[in-house]
Formats: sequence, structure tokens, C-alpha cells
Amino acid sequence: MRSCGRRKFIQHTSLGLAAGVLAACAKSAPDSASNPSANEQASASENTQLPTAVNFGSFSVAVDYAPYLIAKNKGWFEEALGKEGIETNYVTFQSLPPINEAFATDRVDVVFEAEPPAIIAKSAGIGVKIADISCVLVQEILVPTTSLARSAADLKGKKIAVLAGTSSHYGLINILETAGLSAGDVEIIDLVPPDAQGAFDSGQVDAWAVWPPFVEQAELSGTGRVLPRGDAYINSVVVVREKFAEQYPQVFTQILEVVQTAKTWIQSNSEEAKQIVSEELDVPLEAVEKAWERHQWDAQITEDIIEDIQLKSDFFSQNGFIQNSVNAKELVDTAFSP
Repeated sequence: MRSCGRRKFIQHTSLGLAAGVLAACAKSAPDSASNPSANEQASASENTQLPTAVNFGSFSVAVDYAPYLIAKNKGWFEEALGKEGIETNYVTFQSLPPINEAFATDRVDVVFEAEPPAIIAKSAGIGVKIADISCVLVQEILVPTTSLARSAADLKGKKIAVLAGTSSHYGLINILETAGLSAGDVEIIDLVPPDAQGAFDSGQVDAWAVWPPFVEQAELSGTGRVLPRGDAYINSVVVVREKFAEQYPQVFTQILEVVQTAKTWIQSNSEEAKQIVSEELDVPLEAVEKAWERHQWDAQITEDIIEDIQLKSDFFSQNGFIQNSVNAKELVDTAFSP
């Protein structure tokens, strides 16, 4: 879902093409759900087998990954899994399509991200589940400090950078509609955060819908300020490869227990947590501190969260970004939660 060093205008076909590629990946990956005989032949003992390694992933740079980053920094995943002889591997994805390609080809097991990539994967037939939530935060829109815009309504006719197919993309449209504007009233430009930052700093775009710490870094540098916040939310979730959770339920439960431990620890050790997140993301501590209170660290998956995920799914479906609608209640599965 990211462009590679060049600007690309969002079109309704862009994510449709991405979904098509992902669907092809899904077809090439083993699909036990479509092979009932294979499932029937699987013995109960196979479910007690242990993986040789667990491959963790996250997308881009985001403060909302704090529970994952802290567990990784503290070695809690290694502590929980290493005693069983299970290795832990970590990867940071710099664009969105490779995440779902990795899920489709069994090269990643657990990914920390927002909900849209999981929605797109599910629509493309890739077996993933949202199993837990790290935190919730509100979408924000940056404008240059010199901008005359004082609200989202003032963005009519302006160029706005956002990464297509993300919660920020959905949040941007939601905020615009609340302000009485449509996507057609602005020029939305699909840019990955590093490219968007360059475009924002150089004045090539008039606004930027993005997540922390990019928002706070712009505020601290004096290059940007935030428009009044709306009620569009980003749900930072834990996504698991469905076959992994089914084959190794005890291992996956251990992983979620570590995530919950990290979430609890964050609330009692916020200063150390901020320092760790700053180091793990390689961003200034001041940016993390400024962003911290904008995150709901005690968030749990509720009916309201599921409903919000459904709204995002409907948005992508209605606007032609995914070919097959996704039922959020089928995508979300908290059965493994401690």
C-alpha cells in the first residue's frame, strides 16, 4: 500500500489491483480450509506440536505498537517461547502489500498493525484474524503552521497526503464528510510517510493525515499543527495468521499473554515505556512523550471496536478498494485472548 519514492494519485482501482495480487498469493499458499480431507486427517497430536520459530512483524513506525516494542525490548517473547525451544524473529515492513503476501505464504505469523491491511487480506481470501488490540487513538490531520486552514472544512480544493488503504485514509474521509466535504472536494495523494513528510515540508501538499510520531515530530519542529480532532479512530490490533493460531493454539495464547503483560506494565511504568519506544523507533523522546496521552493503552476489543472495524470494511467495499465485503465479526476472533 505504499508508493516507492514517487507520488501516486489515489484511484478506486489501486487497492483493487493490490487485492488481486494478494488473492493470487492466497491461491498459491496452502489453504487447509478448502481441503476438508486434509483437516479430517490431521490428528489431535499435531495441534500440540511446536513451531521451530515465530515470525513477528510490524508496519512502519508507530507509537501505538508500544506493547509489542516493549515486549520485544524486554525479551518477554523470547522468555515465553524460548523455554520451549522456539526462536523469535522480527521484521518491520515498509509497505503494506508485503505484509499480506508474507501472511499468504506463511512467512509471518503475527503482525502488529491497524485494521485495514487485515480487512484487505481477508477480502482477498488470505487467512488472518484480528485477535487482540494494542491501543486506540484518534486520527489527526496536519497542516503547515502558516496555513490559513482552521478546520477540515477549510481543506476544500487542497492537496492532502495520506497512505491509501490505512486507517488514516478512512479517518481522513470520515473527517472530511463530517465537515461537509467529500473526497472529490479535495485532491488526495497516496504517499508513504517518508515521501509524505518531504512533500509536506516542501509545501507540495497542503495537509497530511498520518499517525504518531509523525504528527508530533511536525509539531515539535514547528513545521505543522493539528486541526481540531474529529471522532475517527485508529485501532492498533494484533493480527495472526489463521493457520498458525489453529495449529499452535497454546503458543499463540502465550504470545497474547505477553502482549497483555506489556499493556499492563505500560500503565505502571510510563516513563520507562516512553524511553523504550523512543529507542525502538529511533525517534526523539519528546515526540513519544507528546503522543503518549493520545493513546488509550487499556483498550480491549468491544462491540464498539468491532463496529468501527465494520465501518472501515464497508468504506473499502463501497469505494471499490476491495472486491469482497468482509464481516468484522468473522474477522475478529478473541478466542485465544487470555
